[in-house]
Amino acid sequence: MAARIHILASLLALFLAGGLAAQELPACVHAEESVLHFPGSREAQDRFYAKLDSLVATGRGNVNIWHVGGSHVQAAFFPNRIMNNLDSLFLRGDRGFLFPLRLAGTNTDRSYNISATGTWEAPILTQSSELRRPRYGITGYGARTASPDASVSFRLNPDGSDRWTCESLRVLGYGSTLGAYPYIVCLADTLRFDYDSATHSFLFDLPAPTDSVQVQFHIPAGEEFTLTGLQPISWRPGINYFSSGVNGAALPSWLDKCEDLARDMQLVHPDLAILAVGINDSAVPVNNFNPERFKENYRRLMRLVLETNPECAFIFVTNNDSYRYVRRGMSYNQNTERVRQVMMELAEEFGAGVWDVYAIMGGAHSVEKWRDAGLARPDRLHFTQQGYELLGDLFTEALMADKEQHGK
Repeated sequence: MAARIHILASLLALFLAGGLAAQELPACVHAEESVLHFPGSREAQDRFYAKLDSLVATGRGNVNIWHVGGSHVQAAFFPNRIMNNLDSLFLRGDRGFLFPLRLAGTNTDRSYNISATGTWEAPILTQSSELRRPRYGITGYGARTASPDASVSFRLNPDGSDRWTCESLRVLGYGSTLGAYPYIVCLADTLRFDYDSATHSFLFDLPAPTDSVQVQFHIPAGEEFTLTGLQPISWRPGINYFSSGVNGAALPSWLDKCEDLARDMQLVHPDLAILAVGINDSAVPVNNFNPERFKENYRRLMRLVLETNPECAFIFVTNNDSYRYVRRGMSYNQNTERVRQVMMELAEEFGAGVWDVYAIMGGAHSVEKWRDAGLARPDRLHFTQQGYELLGDLFTEALMADKEQHGK
């Protein structure tokens, strides 16, 4: 056990020595600010590091990470970069949930291929009306179909590698009639599935490890099926990284519209929750942003997570310096520092960490410099792929540096 942990320490040292600190970064990037702040207790975070050490030492079990946010997370470049970095240091587990995002007419995660046949209706979480809104869960998406031969197919490794495989597939969703629905068929040489009544999901055992699966839905006339996610499962020990991101999502989106979020949290059982919700909550005039309401909403989300795992650690990701959409263009977002202050106060209250993107960017009006450096998009709200991947590297290095200093 000690030998394996020593090897991990050596790998971390090599990772940190060869990382961004050794590179020449644009002047707008304040890498010295990329640290984890703990204004209160750090007990939960150190417990998370101990779980990582146990995983490395024993080669058994899983460490689960949940990363939640809006478009910064949905764009996938940021969470996927962290996931891939951690995979290079620890044992690789599973890559989390999949969803055919094109059905919702929104941007997709390019790291896997997924397609669907049949006619689907996929209202967006942040735009759907009460009348036809699906029962959203932890993915924040739902696609409804009545097509008798609808299907969804995915490939985990579009680059042809063998990085990801699965031995089972969990289908999250529900039919228009209560109960388990035998008309769902997984076309991977198996018709057998187990219905999990606790999570209302369908678990298929595949005949052999694979990276490609097709799910066929045989739906009787007059009925519908609503798909809310797919979870490829390898059953191997390692880090399982789940990300939940929806364009435009704010805390009320997750808390009030995702009726099955608490139920689906059982499938994640996070050991670490990376909380990156806030950019959309703050995208309002100064007088319309209520810090106390924002804080109470975050308390609700954190308590929901703690009901699933009372030992879960939390890391807040502050809002980036940004502009917000207004009717005739873009207006500077003046609420960024107020969001940061709320996160610091919550971190003290809950014993959480804070990773300060606002400071890393350089504070107020730094987003123009990031745009000019090719790290932020012209809207001065979102990052480019290069910018998101840089943030993913900075976050990973901050996490590993904190582990090296405190995770003994």
